[in-house]
Amino acid sequence: MGPKIMKRKKYEQRRQHFVPACYLKAWLDPSAPKTSKNTPYVWLFDKKGENPKAKAPEKIFRESDMYTLTAPDGTHDLRLEHGLGTIESNFTKVRTSKFNFKRALTEEDWFWACLFAATAYTRTAASRNHFLGHMEELKAMYEKAAGPDWESRTVEPILHPHANRPNTYTPQPGDFDNLKETTTTTLLDQAVDVILPTLLGMHKTVLCACDPLGFLTTDAPATWCDPTAYRRHPFERAVGLKNPDIEITLPISPEQCLLFTHRPIGPLYSDVSSDWVDTVNHRHVAFAPTTVVARSKETRALWFEASEPSADSWEALHPDPEEKHSWTSPDCPPEFRDNFPT
Repeated sequence: MGPKIMKRKKYEQRRQHFVPACYLKAWLDPSAPKTSKNTPYVWLFDKKGENPKAKAPEKIFRESDMYTLTAPDGTHDLRLEHGLGTIESNFTKVRTSKFNFKRALTEEDWFWACLFAATAYTRTAASRNHFLGHMEELKAMYEKAAGPDWESRTVEPILHPHANRPNTYTPQPGDFDNLKETTTTTLLDQAVDVILPTLLGMHKTVLCACDPLGFLTTDAPATWCDPTAYRRHPFERAVGLKNPDIEITLPISPEQCLLFTHRPIGPLYSDVSSDWVDTVNHRHVAFAPTTVVARSKETRALWFEASEPSADSWEALHPDPEEKHSWTSPDCPPEFRDNFPT
């Protein structure tokens, strides 16, 4: 292999997809002209269902050095990229050999399918930016309280643990170094150590559709949703893995969507109507950071419509805006409750 080819290959390895191109190929437009000059493409839309664009999967949802680490000697370390590539390759094999033919999966098959779903949730640019934003806010708050030079001197902890909350986080020197890189590794560690074991233990259903347009996917393919959350106060709507009502969906292809739940809802492969497809697609559009992916330029307007509050929603049952500001959870720490903003 010549030096130019090696350099080009290394450059391509550093143009890294946060939604894998191999995953998106299931959404290639089947009606696209089959010619030697035509590059297969998917259709991209914004969250309003507007501005359609035909793009090749290889050219979307990627950043330079998103998963590249810095080795101690200053060189580029591509271990994360290679590891994610292994996950993608094994998931693609499971999709091709098992899901596509509605076959039962082995334990190893489920390991790779669940690991792909776990990393699909944490590896996106949106997940990184969300977590990074929280860390930047925490850094600013801590520096304001302890002084910008707090890492170089001994300071008393600013955040004192509660008796009932022994795991309260207190920043340590070095915690805010190289935040972008450490955020990526933290999120991928969470996918392997926390999310994967939970997914393996959850009930799994593959929603199978005969709908001509099929399931959408997005720039954040794995969606966590509690369909009962609208009944609770807006401050209590965070969705965690232990939430008994959580529904985790990952579109596998336009024909199939993998659903994880804590309660069994059907056999492994469950045929669903177009109404189900529309409901799932509406959810994925709502949770998409910016971009929706379809296999056709044709869409349905209802996928992109804003939902009106249900009659039994918290907002509908508490029309007085003051009620939102007077809320406190029974688990709210006393010092927060006493200083709750009004």
